[in-house]
This record gives sequence, structure tokens and C-alpha cells, in this order.
Amino acid sequence: MSLRVKFWLIMLLAVVTGVLAYPREYVVLHALGLKKANLHVEQGLDLQGGAYLVFQADFSKTPASDRDNAMSSLISVMEKRANPSGTSEISVTQQGSNQVAVELPGVTDINDAINRIGRTANLTFLELPSSSSTQYVSTGITGKDVSQANPDIDTQTGQPVVELQMKGSSVNKFSQVTTQINQEGGRLVALLDNQVVFGPATVSQPITDGNAQLSGNFSNVAAAKEVAEEINAGALPVPVNLVQESSVGPTLGKQSIAQSLVAGIIGLAVVAIFMISYYRVAGLLAVFALIIYTFITLTIYKLSALTPYAIVLTLAGTAGFILSIGMAVDANILIFERTKEELRYGKAFLTAVETGFDRAWTSIRDSNVSTLITCVILYLFGASIIRGFAVTLGLGVLISMFTSVVISRTFLRLAVRRRWGSRPAAFGLKSSEVPK
Repeated sequence: MSLRVKFWLIMLLAVVTGVLAYPREYVVLHALGLKKANLHVEQGLDLQGGAYLVFQADFSKTPASDRDNAMSSLISVMEKRANPSGTSEISVTQQGSNQVAVELPGVTDINDAINRIGRTANLTFLELPSSSSTQYVSTGITGKDVSQANPDIDTQTGQPVVELQMKGSSVNKFSQVTTQINQEGGRLVALLDNQVVFGPATVSQPITDGNAQLSGNFSNVAAAKEVAEEINAGALPVPVNLVQESSVGPTLGKQSIAQSLVAGIIGLAVVAIFMISYYRVAGLLAVFALIIYTFITLTIYKLSALTPYAIVLTLAGTAGFILSIGMAVDANILIFERTKEELRYGKAFLTAVETGFDRAWTSIRDSNVSTLITCVILYLFGASIIRGFAVTLGLGVLISMFTSVVISRTFLRLAVRRRWGSRPAAFGLKSSEVPK
């Protein structure tokens, strides 16, 4: 591929990523006819505000040999409750041996979140025999027998209900229970954490298809939806107690974003001033490459939000991004210094540039690989806030390798073929430093 083609491809990349990285990119995209194209950077709890909860599991009635499994099950159930759609950027992590930390970005009603996540949600079906008005009898049907629960509206009454579908052998078990209640004239009642969510009601005919309906105790569709989500997530394997709660207001998040943005602009400006003043034309080309680097990075942040693996930008992640801006210049400095050494040896400018890149590559590769290894370790073993830092820093390192080795190299190859780019001053050298 010719240098000219590479250059125009880089320019195309710069324009596209520049548009997507623009904070109000939807204005441009809508003007191009893409009305539904709204991109954004996913923000963590510390930037957009929300709730941070810590629950402690009560293992007093759980054998020591079963506690690890109970803890894993507890985290799984809490994840399903906190993130029923599976698409929200919610963090549920184990903390110590018996605590679970839950981060809920964007949550404003912290009490609702506490009740939704920490509620035991033990669904049970009981029978009230015809011979008794108070003595309930267990049917053996619980939430574990339900394969799916969905909120709905009863077409006859217009009231919100929860539709249940029994699973596997539970269909037959539920059929037997409802047949018995129907024949004996008893009544069926459903409890969720000892609170009635259905009945007591007579069973006019046996339910043989495994489809049941909870009705009569939901004030609105939202309440029915909440119960359905709790049933789908399952009951907590052990009781939990809330031991810590805190909220982060969106004002603090906006302030953090503003401060980080200012820090990023200042950092970029200082780096640009240093590069241009010290390396002159080569430094200016490196700054152009650094701007493209920033465009590419922000674009990847935004596009990742369209996938299940969104990059969530936290305050620590923002620090990783700002740090990566400085690190993105490291490779250029190594290349420029090696190129200057080759020029001092009397080599032609094009040869000096090629040799400078070739000889600097091993140092660039080794330093970046060591940083990437550190990022992997931080991601695998660090807390959630450290993971954000690891992701943004690691991504920045990978992109900086591309921009320095591909974009900066293409710019320099073109520059040294021009008169203004083939002078010692273009690399910050004095004429006396270069043999004639």
C-alpha cells in the first residue's frame, strides 16, 4: 500500500472517529439521516451517581461445608435481581467471606433497591383445607418449581397479575395439588416472604397445564413486575442483613467529570507544547497522531456501549485514560530519539526514520507488554474500581502502539520526503549536530 493511500485512510479514520468522539455526535449523525444513532459513554457509580450497598450473609444455620456454595448462589441471585435484563452496568461482588457489595449506577430510590435486592423472596403455595379457617398446609410447591414468571394484565378484570409457568415434573405435581384442593373444597394461597400475593381462593378446576396466575394483591403493574423478577431470580439461599449503604449524587459525578475533562485537556496541552517545542515538526506530527489516538479511544468507549461488553468509565478509569495520554507519547519519544541518533551518525533522513522505528520497536514492545501484563493482573485480581483503571489503561496502551507505529510512522515517512521535513530543525537538531 502506498504512503499516499495510507495517509488518506488515516485521515478518513480521523474524521470518522472525530465525529463519533464528539460529545454531541448525534447532531452530525442526525444530519446524515441516522435519526436513531445516539451514542454515549457508559458511566460508573462514581460519575453518574447511584447507590452502593453491602449485605452480610447470615450463615448461622448453614453448615460450614455448604457456605461457599451458598455464597456463590447468593451472588448469582442478587445479580439477577439487580440486573434482570442483563444489560445494565451493575456490579455485584463478594467482599470478604460473607459480604456482597452491590453498585447500582443511576439508582435514585435507594430504599426500593434495598428491598428488591435484599428481600428473601421465598415463594410458597399453601392449602387452606375446607375444615379449617386458619391452619395452612404446605403443598410442597415453591418458587423452585417455577420456570418463568411474567407480569401481565387480566383481560377480564383489568387488574395486574403475575403469570407463572411450572417447569418439568412440577407441572404434574401442581396438577395433583390443584386437583386435590378442587375435590376437597379447600382453598389455595401463595405467599412471598410470608406476605399473601394470591388467595386464599377456591380452585374451580384443576390446573393441568402448569400455568398459574397470581392476582388480587398488586396495586399496579410495577408491583407485579417486581414480584415476577424476584421469582425469576429465585429466593436467597441464606438471609442477609444490610450493613452499609451510601449514595453518590449526580452532582458529585458531574463535578468529577468536569474536573477530569479539565485535567485531560491540560495534560494534552502540556504534552503537545513539550513535543512541539522539543521536537519541532516531528513533535507536531506526534501531536496530530495523539489527537487521532484520543478520537479512536473515545469512539471505542462509545461503540462498546452497544455491545454486552460495554466499557464503563469510572473515576479511576478516567485516570487510566488520562495516564494513557502521557504514555501514548512515550513511543514517539523513543522513536524520535533513535532517529536523532541516526541523523547524528550522518544517515539520510528517510534511512534515519526507518532505522529509528526499527530499533525503537523492541523497547516499545517490551515496555507496553509489561504494562499490559500489569493491567491483566489488576483486572483479574483487583476490585471493581481497579478494573476500570486496568481496562482504560490497557486499551490506551494498545491504541497508542497503533498510533505511534502506524500513524506517526506514516506521517514521518511523508514529511522527510518534503524539504521542510528533511532539515535537522524538523527533529529539534541544530545543523552543527548533523554531519554534512
